[in-house]
Amino acid sequence: MANRVDRTKEIMEATAKLLMEEGSEGLTLRKVASRCGISLSNLQYYYPGKTALLQAMAAHFFRVCEERVLAERDKVLHDDPASAQVFLKRLLTLMIVCELDDFYHVLFRELWALAARDATLAEGMRTYYCRYAAWLTSQINELFPRAETITSLLIPYSEGVALVGDAMPVSNEAMVSVWYQLITGQPDTVKI
Repeated sequence: MANRVDRTKEIMEATAKLLMEEGSEGLTLRKVASRCGISLSNLQYYYPGKTALLQAMAAHFFRVCEERVLAERDKVLHDDPASAQVFLKRLLTLMIVCELDDFYHVLFRELWALAARDATLAEGMRTYYCRYAAWLTSQINELFPRAETITSLLIPYSEGVALVGDAMPVSNEAMVSVWYQLITGQPDTVKI
């Protein structure tokens, strides 16, 4: 029998795959349970309804984003504590170039599509974004002045890029340099 952590991870993976394959319309608790090889009642023990499952999926999405940022921050600042600019460039690249798997792009779009029709999920997403914005601000606050302003501009921009970035006339990589210059007031000469 799988432990709770393994089971919830399995449920998150099955939910994500179903969202990618069938979209929000094709996602049902019954299908998720079937993919996990468990009964519907067992799945409902973990997530009593579709909204609870999707809220858990949103929390998982933000946790993955935070883990990526922390890993970059630790790596860059561990090697050179004075290299705030390198961390900024990596952060911008993660958020604007969207170095997460396609799975997360699809997940993000599907969660917002569902939240547009589900007030409880929409409120959950708002709560997660408030927490994520506060957390991201805390990660860059000691490195850059105006951290709240940077976060308030960067999060909505990067989320929009996840939706329509491949249709824009300027590449996401070029926009990383634009953002770097806006934040630091210096030309982008940082190599990562």
